[in-house]
Amino acid sequence: MREFSNKTAVITGAASGLGLAMARTFQREGMRVVLGDLPGPALEAARASLTELGGEVLAIPVDVTDAASVEELARQVDTIGGLDILCNNAGITGDRPRNSWEHDLGNWRRVLDVNLMGVIHGLHSFVPRLLRQGRPAHIVNTASMGGLMAIPYIAPYVAAKSALVALSESLALELKSEGAPIAVSVFCPGLVRTGLTGPGRDHPLSRAPEPSTAALAFQQGTQKALEKAEMSAESVAEVLLEAIREERFHVLTHEGSLALAGQRWKRLVDQYPSGV
Repeated sequence: MREFSNKTAVITGAASGLGLAMARTFQREGMRVVLGDLPGPALEAARASLTELGGEVLAIPVDVTDAASVEELARQVDTIGGLDILCNNAGITGDRPRNSWEHDLGNWRRVLDVNLMGVIHGLHSFVPRLLRQGRPAHIVNTASMGGLMAIPYIAPYVAAKSALVALSESLALELKSEGAPIAVSVFCPGLVRTGLTGPGRDHPLSRAPEPSTAALAFQQGTQKALEKAEMSAESVAEVLLEAIREERFHVLTHEGSLALAGQRWKRLVDQYPSGV
């Protein structure tokens, strides 16, 4: 997709962070943006801030964990002529870092529901519509470097994002086999100056045991790294824009990302130096 003017982008998780930065970036390119997020002041504030910039903005409340809610979002998008870019971006990090067996089941379900099932709901509702439209389109699934490498203490998040990378790979192959003019990108940003999100505005705090000393050290180190992160949400969104323009599948944003992702495959090769 080379031209963005007068096209429509739908973004979930659009009321803050990367989602809001995507909306601003698309709007500067002359796109109509549809902001999808949980109902509340944050969504209205995002709509108002973008409207002040002079573009066409719609804010539609949606809970991506609810298939019916996502389907209603898609129905409302139908009334404005469909869409050209779908950004399945809504995500949460979940509860405080803990060993994988110490995360309570409620936290596991919530993180998987938002980060993985939320994307599945988006694909289920929007891909058939994109196919019926028959015009070029682009799907962006927001994963993370956590989907490409091993990270301890946030297993629910990493499991969801790793599954999302695999899902996106399957989706791209399927759309290609259909001959559909729909490109796919899996967006894998590193640490960005947005702060780690909490477990969700509608999710109660976990009652799991306090994190271990090692998990707390991980949390503190991550927070310090976030405070020093060199890339803003806006600069990362610009990287995504160029990736959409070039129809790149993997979207890496930070220097050194490829080396970090490659560590997983290096461990595999090292275990089988002569092949199998």
